[in-house]
Amino acid sequence: MASEIDYDSPTPPYLQIIRDIESGALAVDRPIPSESKLIQRWGVARDTARRAVRHLREEGYAYTVPQRGTYVADRSGTTPQTRSGDPS
Repeated sequence: MASEIDYDSPTPPYLQIIRDIESGALAVDRPIPSESKLIQRWGVARDTARRAVRHLREEGYAYTVPQRGTYVADRSGTTPQTRSGDPS
């Protein structure tokens, strides 16, 4: 279950969402919820949800597969191919 957004916190809502995702709420290579689901789950504006996902990608916490979605990245340095044993 997602954390509640604390609007009294000095931490911006999008960073609170990121903190929740980083805490292990989503496993590596699992899809990050769509913007619509983030809006429903955390009760935030679309711009906040979009900003959270963009920040996750920019910081290497997520990657996007065109026409498939955005997924939680493995920050250990391995890729999905190397984890599955396929070197290509």
